[in-house]
Amino acid sequence: MDKYLPFLRSLELFEDMDDASILKLLKCLSARELRFDHQQIVWSRSLEMPFMCVVVEGGLMIVQEDWRGNRSIIGSFGPGEFISEGAIGVLEGVLPFYLSVRAETVVLVFSNEAAMNPCDGNCGAHGLFLRNLINALLQKEMRLLYKIEYLSRRTTREKLMSFLTIQSARQGSRKVTVEFTRQELADFLSVDRSAMCTELSHMKQDGLIRYDRRCFELLDDVVNK
Repeated sequence: MDKYLPFLRSLELFEDMDDASILKLLKCLSARELRFDHQQIVWSRSLEMPFMCVVVEGGLMIVQEDWRGNRSIIGSFGPGEFISEGAIGVLEGVLPFYLSVRAETVVLVFSNEAAMNPCDGNCGAHGLFLRNLINALLQKEMRLLYKIEYLSRRTTREKLMSFLTIQSARQGSRKVTVEFTRQELADFLSVDRSAMCTELSHMKQDGLIRYDRRCFELLDDVVNK
């Protein structure tokens, strides 16, 4: 696990921990590395998920499908973000859903039971981890509120502008990089892909945005409104 120390030190989950504490904690959490291929399903509602994981490379998505096979992306998780059964337990009994990878992905997996219960040694690192975990969960709640904001907008243009404006605020720049492909963005915003692409073209013509693939720029007059 030593090779992951520089990466883990930068994460909120391991804030205020030195290398020795992180390595000790990883042992307490029964941490292990897992690798997945592109578009592989990691977990589905038919399986138990007695673990939490931190994305090291690639990304994970919670995907939900209705009875017609229409796909909706409930959430996405990139490098440095974590996911546990608590993040998807609210979907239990609603519609079929699964956790899949977006590209070749590496995750560090921890035991849920070990994470939520202090180890026999009652080490300080475990207490810091639980504190940091609570803070990280609060950040996830904020992301859920963002998603509600996007979906509450009535038109495709309003959803896109809401999404891009919030991304601009989060990234601290008028120029933002979007993690999604066009199809993934449409699934995330619950809109038709063709209609969304047409609307993006209209927004560009109207002088609201500029874009090239996954890079978008909100123009000054839009940001200042």
